[in-house]
Amino acid sequence: MPDRLQTYPLEFKGGLITNLSPLQHGAAAPGSARVLTNFEPSIEGGYRRIEGFTKFNTNTVTGTGGLLGLVQFRGQVVVARGQSSGNPHLYLVPSGSGSHVDLSTSIELGANATKVRFINYNFDGDEDLIIVDGKGFPLLLKGTTAGDLSKLTSSNGTSDIDGAEHVAVFKNHMMLGNGDKLVFSAPYEDDDFAPANGAGMIRVGGTITSLITFRDQLIIFCENKIFRLVGSSAADFQLSPIASDIGCVEGDTVQEVAGDVVFLAQDGLRTISGTEKVGDFNLLSISKVIQDKVEDFVQSHTEFSSITIGSKTQYRIFGFSSSVTTGSAKGFIGTQVLGQGGVQFNWAETSGIQAKVAHSSLRQGVELIVFGHTNGLIYKMESGNDFDGTDIVANFSTPYFPISDPRLRKTIYKAIIYTDPQGSLDVDFNLKFDLSETGVIEPNTINVANTAGTTGTFLYGDSASTYGTAVYSGATLKSVFTKQTKGSGYIVSLQFNSESNNPPYSFDAISLEYGQYGRR
Repeated sequence: MPDRLQTYPLEFKGGLITNLSPLQHGAAAPGSARVLTNFEPSIEGGYRRIEGFTKFNTNTVTGTGGLLGLVQFRGQVVVARGQSSGNPHLYLVPSGSGSHVDLSTSIELGANATKVRFINYNFDGDEDLIIVDGKGFPLLLKGTTAGDLSKLTSSNGTSDIDGAEHVAVFKNHMMLGNGDKLVFSAPYEDDDFAPANGAGMIRVGGTITSLITFRDQLIIFCENKIFRLVGSSAADFQLSPIASDIGCVEGDTVQEVAGDVVFLAQDGLRTISGTEKVGDFNLLSISKVIQDKVEDFVQSHTEFSSITIGSKTQYRIFGFSSSVTTGSAKGFIGTQVLGQGGVQFNWAETSGIQAKVAHSSLRQGVELIVFGHTNGLIYKMESGNDFDGTDIVANFSTPYFPISDPRLRKTIYKAIIYTDPQGSLDVDFNLKFDLSETGVIEPNTINVANTAGTTGTFLYGDSASTYGTAVYSGATLKSVFTKQTKGSGYIVSLQFNSESNNPPYSFDAISLEYGQYGRR
């Protein structure tokens, strides 16, 4: 018998880590995760099961194949999709169930366009949109009808804009990336690319893969180089290198996140500030703790998209491949947190979000995150408690940690689990000992549920809650669960698994009561 029971408190933090050996992982970061799927490292601490997604509009976008791009515009969504005959079309899609407006009744996108990109801008007091597709001249949208769509031509100042793939707005100039050419418009003009009026072109020495305005500079990504452009006009624009051996391999992974720019490079996900400070060294990969998973992710998907969630200081990247089913589609969530070494990213995986194209934006204080793949529907992320009617499968497993001495056998008698549920909770909890090797006796699954504890509680968004009849200050949701356990081993991993359409919940911490036996 042990001399007495001891208590081991454990705070869940650190996110997904896969680049350490099992014992090293458990000893160095016991509150992190070796499996963290459809959870997000929360800025409030712990791991929170992600929210679901719902249809942004219940009607299918007319056309065939996958969506080619989408963007928020004047409170609606503009989306591009291929057609069974002719070039791809643009549609204006309202939220809910309203009809789509075909914007391309007379002006179509370029033939064989496979990716369409957009930038919102305002040069004249109205919200406008410029559209590039890599196959033709850019388009301008200055309203919500087909008559508001126009197409630039070489008569706008230059043929160098024909085939532009990337676009940004910098210092009141329209910036277009076309091969190795950075073409910019005259100041405050979206359709004037005549050099005599202040427009121009700069060759950057590499194929441009993305453009983003960041503070007072334009960041120009190439496949293996990164440049910055500073200045305010053709008279003083200056191009200088940031990195000469690192670039962005997937342009749609570039996002500004909480004062930095994240992008997918040859060695994983990076920030522009880290790359600039220490040059091209691969130590600056912010995804190095999950490097093996990122490499598999890049190899198994052919297209990539990304979004940010500003309220969570969060970056999300998604992979798409026609050979990968919706249920198997993968992605990663990176939450920016303050760690011992400064600002860092804690990671988790997503599964079941198939995003061929995605977009996030803030308009009038409201964040909108939309995405789509091949079925012609637009989905709204961070909406609902399931994946458009499919239960969310979520898994969290800690590393195998020793509690104390890894050569001493421990028997765990009790687990006190601290959660933060927003509604009903129904999760399976398991103790796994000694790497689950053959012959190791595993304890039975323990159910953690608070369904009974929600009686009399008003839950926002719950159809069973009726205004004026619900109890607003009655019983509270049960959030601390004490579970009797019985299992013995030298190292232990805690596993939490759920498959439900319950509201999100967080695992914050756990306290284990255990007895310690003799040395092995």
